[in-house]
Amino acid sequence: MAAPSAGSRASLQQKGLLAADRGRRITAVCGMHPDHQETLKKNRVVLAKQLLLSELLEHLLEKDIITLEMRELIQAKVGSFSQNVELLNLLPKRGPQAFDAFCEALHS
Repeated sequence: MAAPSAGSRASLQQKGLLAADRGRRITAVCGMHPDHQETLKKNRVVLAKQLLLSELLEHLLEKDIITLEMRELIQAKVGSFSQNVELLNLLPKRGPQAFDAFCEALHS
């Protein structure tokens, strides 16, 4: 197979950049930023042990980070550790605002 010409290489690079940009935009629209996901992952055990859910869930509900159904799903788990783990499993899927809202709720 022949090597791509300089023009086609530039085109391929541009397509790659466009694909990478599209990936960032999709993350921004659909999910939590990877750095925020990593922060939650690195602090998962401490958070699962120490979160006090009642106020936290209300704050996240108010900010439309979780739904009533999600709150019920979390509260249906037996024990605070399991409830906290369920919340930590849901958060990364709740959009780019979820991390900031979570941090804000922790501070209040």
